[in-house]
Amino acid sequence: MRRQAAAVAAVAAVAATAVAAALPSPQPAAAAGEKAAGEKNVAWTAVHRTGSPPEHPKEGDTWAVYADLQDAAGKPAGDGSAVCTVVLLRYEGVVAQCRYVLRGTDGTLVLESMENRFGRGPHRADAAVVGGTGTYAGAKGEVQLTIEPRRTLYRVQLR
Repeated sequence: MRRQAAAVAAVAAVAATAVAAALPSPQPAAAAGEKAAGEKNVAWTAVHRTGSPPEHPKEGDTWAVYADLQDAAGKPAGDGSAVCTVVLLRYEGVVAQCRYVLRGTDGTLVLESMENRFGRGPHRADAAVVGGTGTYAGAKGEVQLTIEPRRTLYRVQLR
């Protein structure tokens, strides 16, 4: 009986070791304000050159904006565009579905968002990174947008 219990204990110890070795080791979480491994942050400002939302929008109205991109230091960093469509008209403003293409010097990012454009602004929205080219090929992440009448601020967090 003792031999049988010892054999069972030995098998259990070997199985536990095999399971522990197969599990991925835990990775420490990034501290507040610290980037996790593989994360990249980009800050751009788009200075609008053409386009603006319609003055009296209706559902289905679309508008486009073309802009020059600047990096955080205010230096030229590429160009970009936005195309938005009004999907809901409300008394306080519109809900718009927007697609942004940001063409930087090292690649292109494509963003999608659904935005409440209520009141005079500035308007704030979150966008999903849905693709990219060059350095941003296969990119995933989120973007915080601040949309003003003559410029848009992009705070990009890539994973």
